[in-house]
Amino acid sequence: MSEHHEQLARRYERLLALFPAAHRHEYEDEMIGVLMAGAKPQQRFPGLRETANLVRCAAWMRLGGRGASVADGRWAPAAAVFGLVASFMMLTYQLGRAGSALASFWRFDDVFPWLPGRLWLPLAGWSLAVVFAFTGFRLVAAAGAWTAVLAEVVTAVRDYPSYPTGILQSWWMLALGVSAALALTARGRTRPQAGLGARRTVVLAVAFAVLAVLPTVEVMLAVVTRNPDGTIDSTGALGGYNTSGGFGYYYISGIISSVLGPILVLLVLYCLVRTAAPVRRRLLAMFAPALALQVLVPVAFNGFIVSTQRFDPPVLLVPGQWVLLIVLPMVLFVAGALLVERGERHAYLIALGRSAEREARLKRATALS
Repeated sequence: MSEHHEQLARRYERLLALFPAAHRHEYEDEMIGVLMAGAKPQQRFPGLRETANLVRCAAWMRLGGRGASVADGRWAPAAAVFGLVASFMMLTYQLGRAGSALASFWRFDDVFPWLPGRLWLPLAGWSLAVVFAFTGFRLVAAAGAWTAVLAEVVTAVRDYPSYPTGILQSWWMLALGVSAALALTARGRTRPQAGLGARRTVVLAVAFAVLAVLPTVEVMLAVVTRNPDGTIDSTGALGGYNTSGGFGYYYISGIISSVLGPILVLLVLYCLVRTAAPVRRRLLAMFAPALALQVLVPVAFNGFIVSTQRFDPPVLLVPGQWVLLIVLPMVLFVAGALLVERGERHAYLIALGRSAEREARLKRATALS
């Protein structure tokens, strides 16, 4: 075998490492043979189409599809929990933004306008996703999530030429939305209650419901003062000043949100931490891309965010920056999934060795007696 073929075979083996161990044990040699037979002369890297196909098939098996072992089926409850929680996060944001905007117009401008059309589809889609995520109708939940994600992507793309900073600021949420839609699509028939437990599911749902209405409550309870010169001053019901923000141009931030908000977030985190260890580890792998984007994008793109505002028309992202934004979350998830699988395999082998040692000790003790 030539050096090119050896390199290509090793790279195929790395891709096949994504498949369940039982499937690899039975079919790995056959799969590599088929892949190598279809390779072109002097080819060193797997093709894009076959790479995508292998990753898709591996993800299907990891999520409980045919060919997965019991251990690999742990991805299904984790995907169900992640899909529910991520959908709740997106819906909470949308409800908070829409509710506080309508309340702000009513309190400050004495009008009650209709919501803009660009908010209806995300609200309806994420509502549908959350409601049906609790049931076995995974396709309905997935359809709602994909509708909301596509609506938000269309809005971001439409605003991008005139406001490129906006797509960077919302990129982590777009990644989270796409991840939620993928999880709801691939979860199979598993419901999130299987991974969370019935009580924690109820607590989590109540916590998100309260988080969704907090911005509207803050606006409704705000102390509004209309000055003789026509200006408006406002403070939170129990303290805190309003800050300019988003649709409606007003947002009240007071003690209610400042105190209850973090408590409810900690409550949600507690529900997730109390899940079984296999589910918890997979949740970390699935949340890692969005969390990393939220932290890294403002730092890595700080120069772009500052400079693009100084030009008319604004400077747009170059292809290399787009590649980083798109590839980074996928690499982080694959790396996290591989770390989870390798760690659990290592723990399994250690437990197997300890079990063998205990059996050996029992046999020696029985022989001596």
